[in-house]
Amino acid sequence: MKRIQRYPNILLKLSLRINSLEVIKDGIFSNNTLLRSLDLSFNNIKSISSSSFIGLEKLKELDLQHNNLSKISFAYQWCIRLQNLISLNLKGNFYDEYQPDISYLEQLETLKMDFVFNKTAILSKQFTNLKRLQLLDFSGFTGHCSVPILTPNTCQTVPHVQHLNLSMCKIKSLQIETFQGMKNMTSLDLSGNTCLKFQVLENVTADLQFSAIKILKVNKIHKVFDMNTYLHTNHIKHLKNTSLQEFHMDSNRLQQIEPGALRFLPKSLIHLSVRDNMFSLGPYLNDLLALSVKSVDASGMNSFHKEDSNPEKCNLDLVCTWHTDVRLDEYSDPQFKHLWFRGGTNEQGGFGRTFIPIPYNLTKLNYRSCGSQYNITEVELSNNKLENVDLSNNLLTRWIGPLRNVKSLRYLDLSSNMCSYLSTFFFGPDFIVLDHLSLSNNLLGLILPSDIHGNTFQHLLNLKKLDLSQNRICNLPHQIFKSQRKMEFLDLSDNCIEYIDFQLSHLIKLSSLNLRNNLIAFIDNHAIIQINSIVVKRKNLSINLSGNKLICTCESQKFIDWMGSTSVHIVNKTHYFCQLSKGERVLMINLPELFTTLEKECTSYVILTSGLIVSLLLFIIVLIMGVCYRFRWKLRYCYYMVKIRSRSKIPQIDEDANEYMYDAFVSYADDDRSFVHTQLLHTLEKENGIRLCLHKRNFLPGNDIATNITSAIHNSRKTVVIMTYHYLKSYWCMFEFNMARMESIYERNNENVLFLVVFEQISARDFPLHILEVVQSQSYIEFPNDEQGDVVFWRQLVKALR
Repeated sequence: MKRIQRYPNILLKLSLRINSLEVIKDGIFSNNTLLRSLDLSFNNIKSISSSSFIGLEKLKELDLQHNNLSKISFAYQWCIRLQNLISLNLKGNFYDEYQPDISYLEQLETLKMDFVFNKTAILSKQFTNLKRLQLLDFSGFTGHCSVPILTPNTCQTVPHVQHLNLSMCKIKSLQIETFQGMKNMTSLDLSGNTCLKFQVLENVTADLQFSAIKILKVNKIHKVFDMNTYLHTNHIKHLKNTSLQEFHMDSNRLQQIEPGALRFLPKSLIHLSVRDNMFSLGPYLNDLLALSVKSVDASGMNSFHKEDSNPEKCNLDLVCTWHTDVRLDEYSDPQFKHLWFRGGTNEQGGFGRTFIPIPYNLTKLNYRSCGSQYNITEVELSNNKLENVDLSNNLLTRWIGPLRNVKSLRYLDLSSNMCSYLSTFFFGPDFIVLDHLSLSNNLLGLILPSDIHGNTFQHLLNLKKLDLSQNRICNLPHQIFKSQRKMEFLDLSDNCIEYIDFQLSHLIKLSSLNLRNNLIAFIDNHAIIQINSIVVKRKNLSINLSGNKLICTCESQKFIDWMGSTSVHIVNKTHYFCQLSKGERVLMINLPELFTTLEKECTSYVILTSGLIVSLLLFIIVLIMGVCYRFRWKLRYCYYMVKIRSRSKIPQIDEDANEYMYDAFVSYADDDRSFVHTQLLHTLEKENGIRLCLHKRNFLPGNDIATNITSAIHNSRKTVVIMTYHYLKSYWCMFEFNMARMESIYERNNENVLFLVVFEQISARDFPLHILEVVQSQSYIEFPNDEQGDVVFWRQLVKALR
């Protein structure tokens, strides 16, 4: 048998809950005069004597819930020592009709106890002494409560109570005037009494009019598997005479509301909760504009229910009177549809523009987990002050928009909607103050990569927090966040991102970047530069890279160095693993040491690789230059021949007929022109009819010199070279000589085209090698410059050219 031990007189608060205690020894707390709070809950205490709490005269809070106390457990005047007690919890002890004597606790303000009656429930007269009692909790959620019938006599001894909780008390009948005398009551909870049905509301609201009621909870007073219900005006019309601030009607299978009923809700109403109901469209929606509420919770619509066991079952010895409402079909008034849907139909067959009435003062709307399956097309809201909207966990799969009249909206949650399409104009100009946007757990990775111009979020200029986690995003366009210069939190976790391709450097206020659970191997230099530019202006930037497939190889060497030296807060970076080049995974607990090891391994490879690449490039360059130099004249010849043949205005020879325009092209230096234009021209052309081509006479104007030279050589049978010292020094003479050689080799099948006339004595050492080679391998003629020799010279020259 476990007993309570003695404790020193220094404690203000003592908790002995869940200790299997069975006995409170008399006087055990006699020395604990400083104790203010004592918790003996969830034990096995069976009895309390008048001496159990000696010494606890200053105790303020006592918790005895869930022990084995019963009618015979309490001694007479058991609480006489606790006259300063403010809070007492006796729940989970009494299964029978019993109310322990607490009349001595005149300072009591909070009382939580069981409330069990087999017939009509009446609070005993001892409660008359508890003038300070403010909170009375009889709920069956944590204790035992069974009161089938409530009458005007039930609460007549506690008119001063402000907070009354009768939830889950198996109430089947509640008579009018039950709460009429409780004018000071500010909160009443009747939730979980499924036998009451909605008709009881008229009795409750009639009693509460002109009272101080602020909070009324009637959640789940209708069975979850019963037919849908209809809220009548009579149910709530008396609330107009109250200052009600919160009204809770959750889990009642509400489907329709009588038109005009909502207009009886008081102007003082701030919060309305209609969670877990079955609302369908109806004319009552027009009455929303008359509501003054600031917050509406309509989440969990059309959800699946599982009938709870004992707490909600009605007592078997009393039979519920079932009031089955007629099942309501969706309202189909054409005038009502005209109010809601305007602008024709869309391509899916639905209405084009949707008009939704919103209470003007409404700032918060919760519509999550309602199973709605719609495409969000063009939507216009009535004038409103909406700041917070939660549409998460539905099936809004296509966001087309735009959404209009949301100029006060600051928080929007569209997460978990299986959305795979988001138009670039869904977030239109009206989202001017939106600063928190949650789009997590969708399929936006299928559409966002196509927005290369970054128009999707372009109007969200004040956005501070964006959640794009769990969207199967593999890459994002460079300009996707181009307008989010005020962004502070960006969550891209649980996607399949491999590289940071999107622009970051302009997000100068970014303080958190979550990249957890992606496929990032390392952050490249370009992204590191962008991140560093943010750190310069924002010192407290944090990045989460946990759960990525980081690598520690030569490729990621700069990334490892950055992780070890950056001032960016890498969340839990000492717990990251990275994979080495050999496949081994190591813990990144000592980044400087890891970088040093990686640097040594990669240095040799870098030098060797760089050397091989440089050597290969040099070899290729030298080889190309050598080949080009070796075949320089061939390349130049081919170039000009192609150029000649592509220009129809340059005369061409008929190669099939083997005819030429000229018998000879004369190549000479300009300093030797007097010989060419007098003796050579007169003797060969005028006396012997040999057609000569001279550059001063026959070159086509408008063409470049090189083209004219190549064309002249190609269209002449022979090329006569007047070899002098002036010729050897002339660039264009050397060009003509080499073009004639190329003509001989590549166009005339190595036929001897060149005919050298040595006009003056030239030493062999003065000839360039390529000319000396021609001189030595081919015949040439010297100009004699005497009368007898001239005759032979001209005869031989004419013979050679003919």
